[in-house]
Amino acid sequence: MEKTILNSMFDNLLHIGNKSNYWNPKMKRYIYGSVNGIHVINLTKTASKIEEVKAELKELHTSGKKILFVATKLQARDAISKLAAESGHFYVAEKWVPGLLTNFKTIKRRIATYLQLDKDLNSGAFDMLSKKEKASKMLELEKLNKAYAWVKEMKKIPDVIFVIDGVFEEQAVREANQLKLLSYAVLNTNGDDTVLTNCIPANTNSVKSIEYIAAALKESLSGKAREVTSTPSTGTTAPAKVKKVAETKVSGEKKAPAKRTPKKVAEVEAKVETTEQN
Repeated sequence: MEKTILNSMFDNLLHIGNKSNYWNPKMKRYIYGSVNGIHVINLTKTASKIEEVKAELKELHTSGKKILFVATKLQARDAISKLAAESGHFYVAEKWVPGLLTNFKTIKRRIATYLQLDKDLNSGAFDMLSKKEKASKMLELEKLNKAYAWVKEMKKIPDVIFVIDGVFEEQAVREANQLKLLSYAVLNTNGDDTVLTNCIPANTNSVKSIEYIAAALKESLSGKAREVTSTPSTGTTAPAKVKKVAETKVSGEKKAPAKRTPKKVAEVEAKVETTEQN
């Protein structure tokens, strides 16, 4: 392991864990020791785990799988929301709505309501309501916007979930496990890696630490969305050519039915009649 990487991780406070009396024995293999009653995370283990998670997320991202990032912790909101937005994935930054995964059919109807209210607001439909009705609609829209603004384009349950602090986002991890989804998390010394597909042991209480992890994950999630979206475009061009060929055939077929043989036969018969009369 290069010293520059370890020094960078140390400078970004990834090694700081929780208090030694607030920990989970399942995270013991990731703990280097304790200083002044605070656990110190083994950065060599953290670095290797970052590389493992990066490789797995890169494979999922390139195969077209959708990832839902969950970072309702104040320290993680900005960094993770930026990562998800730039990589073309979904994220939850305000609060986790119970049943977002396990009761997605109901949540989908609520998202449809939110989109309709947002459309009415932009079209000026609220101006036709009374003050009381408009205030009620605005209050409902504000509540729905806080809950679904970042997942309004999510048409189906995501394939992967990635959370910051598995203990803080316990509800999201539990729902993902119920649906047997792939689950990843950044865990502190009080976490539990046995309920996850893979984890990154690191400090979850520092903005610098989370920004460092987000920057590391960005390398495996950036620049690959185009390759995934390029395949549908090739499929759409082929039908266009087929349509053009079909149109030419149809246009030719329209000219064919305009047969003039009956007219020619009538002219011949008329000539025969005149000759017979003569």
